[in-house]
Amino acid sequence: YYVAPTAGQPTAARWSRDSRLAADHVAAGSFETAMQLLQRQFGIINFGPLRSLFLGIASASHCLAAPSSAAPPMPSPLLRANNWPRVCISLPALIDRLKATYTLVTTGKFQEALEAFGDLMAATALTNVESRQQIGELKELLRICREYVTGLRLELARKQSTEPKRIVELAAYFTHCNLQPAHTMLSLRSAMTLAFKAKLMLSAASFARRLLELNPKPEIATQARKVVQLCDSNPTDAFALAYDERNPFVVCNSRFVPLYRGTPLLSCSFCKAAYCDAPELKGAVCLTCNMGAIGGDAVGPYEIDAEGRPL
Repeated sequence: YYVAPTAGQPTAARWSRDSRLAADHVAAGSFETAMQLLQRQFGIINFGPLRSLFLGIASASHCLAAPSSAAPPMPSPLLRANNWPRVCISLPALIDRLKATYTLVTTGKFQEALEAFGDLMAATALTNVESRQQIGELKELLRICREYVTGLRLELARKQSTEPKRIVELAAYFTHCNLQPAHTMLSLRSAMTLAFKAKLMLSAASFARRLLELNPKPEIATQARKVVQLCDSNPTDAFALAYDERNPFVVCNSRFVPLYRGTPLLSCSFCKAAYCDAPELKGAVCLTCNMGAIGGDAVGPYEIDAEGRPL
């Protein structure tokens, strides 16, 4: 007589049982264990920005294959090496998205760019890599996104401010974000113009000299040289700014004030954005990535493959 074979486990069950990577757990539909891994690795406490990625990865991990025209389609897992799921997020794809997001900044679409950089930051938490070099590239991508989010938040806050002193300060802080040279030139040109209009001649000349060091286009260089010439004839500032360009600093991503070298500070457990060392900020959700905990602890990205072997 015929004895039916014992039913085996679905492939996805192995992914959530054995894989060390959060993205594999998401692909298996095991969102709870994925969130536990992400909390341990990156200290993530707000999973809202990851919701659409969770749903996208889980739905893209299988396809429907019909064995014949008369049979109903059956779900079939999409696999990478060693029968692990093929995740729909990849490092090369994120780099292509980064280049497209740069264009938004260049064209002045700052709110759209801010949202796009936030989406990129969220995607880095669920990107599987295959080598230590790719780990370094992923960390660099996260750093770039953090710098741009900080800079864009400063710029949007400046546009909403009505206080002349605060407007120039925010523009000055923006020039110290580590951006692409073309975007740094845009920030310096804006700060130079705002400082000159506010009769901050010393500050305007400083921004103009920094702009000239980047070898801008001839018409911009000519404008900067004129500003330097005019300001050097009257090297004074109409009022003092809370800003010292000669003293290295990072910007508090909550209060938008400079945190000079040696100042105690807190950082996000995921994106490492800097914050003032204030009790009311510790443990709160990061305002830059909207996922990590300010002052939280995390072990960082795992430098292993799905089976736990070092990369």
